Amino acid sequence: MIKINLLAERKQPKAQSAPAMKMEMGGGQNLLLIGILLLGVAVAGFWWWSASNTLADWRAKHEAADRELARLEEVRKKGDEYKTKKDELARKIELITTLKKQQAVPVHILDQISKNLPETLWLENMSVDKNNIGLGGKATTYNAVTQFYNNLKDSGFFSAVELGKTFEVQEGVAFSINCAFAGLEQPAS
Repeated sequence: MIKINLLAERKQPKAQSAPAMKMEMGGGQNLLLIGILLLGVAVAGFWWWSASNTLADWRAKHEAADRELARLEEVRKKGDEYKTKKDELARKIELITTLKKQQAVPVHILDQISKNLPETLWLENMSVDKNNIGLGGKATTYNAVTQFYNNLKDSGFFSAVELGKTFEVQEGVAFSINCAFAGLEQPAS
């Protein structure tokens, strides 16, 4: 007789071994993913730590630079003060030099006039307008006025010597003379 088995055969050993294998393989993938994730977190942490240290270094350098800038600002202010004082002193020296140069001519004019004054003549006024000199005074005689006029003319330091008004007064003779100053150099004899 023929026997028919109506119950289906179960192939459980094959079916069970395949899911177990998948399960093991899935656990390995999870482990690999967790490892990659931990490695990524570690790399990100190291990067964050490195960036924090770099940022701290830059902040420290920035603070040091700010302190140096503040110190240099004080130095610059002192330098500006010294420069201002130096410029002021240079201006004063220039002014003194200019005054000394300008002083030389009037002093020389007065010196030359006093050298040419006769003993019996005295000046009462003197005016200088650029290079023109006006002299006024009194003398005991007309001869003293003439001697003064000739002395100025012959000195070589005065040019265009002109005798102005000459008249008698109670003390003697009043006079006026106009001339121009020829310069500081001694005339050639």
